[in-house]
Amino acid sequence: MAGTVGYKFNPGDPEGASLSAATTGTGRPISMQECRQTFWTIEGAGTISGGTGVVETADRQDYAGTWHALDTVTASNLTGDKSYVNNTVGAASGFLRARISTDIAGGGTITVRINGLIA
Repeated sequence: MAGTVGYKFNPGDPEGASLSAATTGTGRPISMQECRQTFWTIEGAGTISGGTGVVETADRQDYAGTWHALDTVTASNLTGDKSYVNNTVGAASGFLRARISTDIAGGGTITVRINGLIA
């Protein structure tokens, strides 16, 4: 669904979530082909003592090789419901996704939302 003027998704739109309240795994690839800039928010929930989150890109959503890492976040920096935001200027690639490369420890979780500018 089209978002607020200029954005691919409205804030909080579930279509922009690659990972939701996760401690492990690979998130859903999100098509960003029409975006001139992409950005992501990684939110911690609860107590996080370890783990690593990665935002990655590839030209195809079904790409089976190693996706290119755009950003890596130490999850313990998100403990106590903190968030982290970053972006790319210019198109990154066709698809972005989140992945937990080292399991989230300490009882907390992370959520990764991806969005982009289309205007």
